[in-house]
Amino acid sequence: MDKYMRQLSFLVYAFLLRWPIWLLIWFIGCSGKLKTLFLIYPTDNSECLDFCPNIKWLRNFFSGRPTPAGLIMDGWRPIGIYLVIPDSSMELMRKKSRPMVETIIKRMLWVKKLTGAENIGLAGQLGPIFEKRHGISMEPPFYSSTYGNIFSIQKAVGHLVNSAQKNPWQVAVSIIGGGLLGEDLMQALTADGYQMSIVDVRYTRKGDVKLMDGEDATRQLAGADLVINLLPRGKDFIDCDLHRKIPKTASIIDFSRPPIPKDAVPQNVVMGNRVQSSGIRFVMRLPGGWRRHELPACSMPSLLASLAGLPLRTIEDFRLAARQFQFHTALAGAPVPAYKTAWNKFRDLAAVHPVTVRFMLLVLRSRQAFSR
Repeated sequence: MDKYMRQLSFLVYAFLLRWPIWLLIWFIGCSGKLKTLFLIYPTDNSECLDFCPNIKWLRNFFSGRPTPAGLIMDGWRPIGIYLVIPDSSMELMRKKSRPMVETIIKRMLWVKKLTGAENIGLAGQLGPIFEKRHGISMEPPFYSSTYGNIFSIQKAVGHLVNSAQKNPWQVAVSIIGGGLLGEDLMQALTADGYQMSIVDVRYTRKGDVKLMDGEDATRQLAGADLVINLLPRGKDFIDCDLHRKIPKTASIIDFSRPPIPKDAVPQNVVMGNRVQSSGIRFVMRLPGGWRRHELPACSMPSLLASLAGLPLRTIEDFRLAARQFQFHTALAGAPVPAYKTAWNKFRDLAAVHPVTVRFMLLVLRSRQAFSR
């Protein structure tokens, strides 16, 4: 029933009340409150059904047309809008989809101008697809998901290791797939002191995943304490029979969408793509089983750039801003209740004020320039 009510409400304001909604968004934008935009897409048909009924002409109408789906709130203050398209990553990846991708970019820039927002975040694989497949540079105001993904997984690994009361050098971590993200993550976690390895995979023309070397993968995974799954879909993990190669006592940090079915594997599976920050939430709730306090890691780059009031071009800038604005892994449990948020933000004003963040970023950049 909830799904059908959500579909109905989405269709009413996105289809029947389309222009009044845009007028309302423009009016709110004139106040200067809206700082960021965030574009999401469905990872499977069930997520798409959370917004739009499976009716061909409706899907065609919304295809390539970012449509407001909810607000991004900081306490009771709206700071952004999230928009949705019904097109999957596989559809957007095709070369023939380039005109549609260019249309999406133009529409997002139009919405940015309408709302007065400063930044545009792209969920999941959208940033890499737009940049690598269609040659669209991920420079401000556009923010890809990479830094948010690295931060989220690093914090998830740290949380699990601390919960087990172990030191990093006592923990073997294996990364499955991931391409450039896997390499960046390997570098970051190696610097933290973990014993690292990567299981290489290849992709078929149909989009399926195969192990590059099954024997080597078995050897690497046999001693793993933590496994980071960067494969696109949970189905890929199961199809590669990876759960049979990993010790049952290991934990899997899953970054795939749709995720690994927890009842299909004996290991402990946790979501690695979810973060939290006290008071910040998405309204209406995101599709795909997200809890009230959980934020997508891929939304962090544009959110932090908007909160800090300046572009975050390096991972060092990003980590500093994340620390100042108190972002954490969602595995740590729900943050401080909303009614305490105002007091906490007053108490920590000096720590999280954008001016303070700008000053600390200036100091960091000055040190980097001096060290060169």
